[in-house]
Amino acid sequence: MIKIKGLTSEDLNGFLDAGCEFLGELRFRNTFRIDGLLKGKVFSDNTLVVGESGQVDAEIDCGTVSIRGTVSGRVHARDKIELLAGSSVTATLVAPRLLIEEGAFFQGDCDMASAASAKGDVVTLESAKAAGRGEKRP
Repeated sequence: MIKIKGLTSEDLNGFLDAGCEFLGELRFRNTFRIDGLLKGKVFSDNTLVVGESGQVDAEIDCGTVSIRGTVSGRVHARDKIELLAGSSVTATLVAPRLLIEEGAFFQGDCDMASAASAKGDVVTLESAKAAGRGEKRP
C-alpha cells in the first residue's frame, strides 16, 4: 500500500510510475501521483503529487500540488503548493499558501497575492492589526 502524507493507495485516482513517460494534457479527479516523466499540461481541482523520481516540465493548474521530485514550468494551485525536502523546482509558483521544507531547492518567481486575491483572502498588515485590536474594517 502506498502512503503519501496521510493518503492511501485507495485515495489515488492515477499513477505514472518510474520508467513511464507521458507527453500531452493530463486531467484527473482525486489524487494523481507522478514518479515518471511528464511534459505538457496538468489540470485538476484536486491533488497532484510529484514523487522523488518524478520529473515534470509542465503548466500545472491543480487544487494542491505536493512536490518531492523535479518540476519546471508554471505551477498554479488554488489551495497550496508544497516543496518537500529533496525537491528541485525551477518554476513560477502561484498559490495562496506555500510551504518550503528545509532541503528543497526553489528558483523562480512566486506570486501569492494574485492567488489570494482571486479567492478574496488578501489580508493586509493594516487590516490584520485592526482585527487584533477588535476593530472592524470596511
